[in-house]
Amino acid sequence: MFLGTEQQRLTGLRQIAYLKETYFSDSKNKLETIFDQTSDKLKTTLCFHAGLKRRHTLLTYSELKPEEQLKIAQALLSLRHFTARYTGEFC
Repeated sequence: MFLGTEQQRLTGLRQIAYLKETYFSDSKNKLETIFDQTSDKLKTTLCFHAGLKRRHTLLTYSELKPEEQLKIAQALLSLRHFTARYTGEFC
């Protein structure tokens, strides 16, 4: 039994759909595309932020271990929240 409002239920369903698409899609997921197509400089920054080694920048997303893939996802979300917070303040 759901005890929230209809708005909260719809928000939850949208979040579940987003997570399914991002992490459990049969096709190549967005994280894999981002990681594999980013420049070497940005990939180095991302791996550093995720706490990974420099050798990880030479791998493709599918070659990373599941724990490393999770760290990349968390680092991307962290950087996304950081940039969203300060958008427009440095222009």
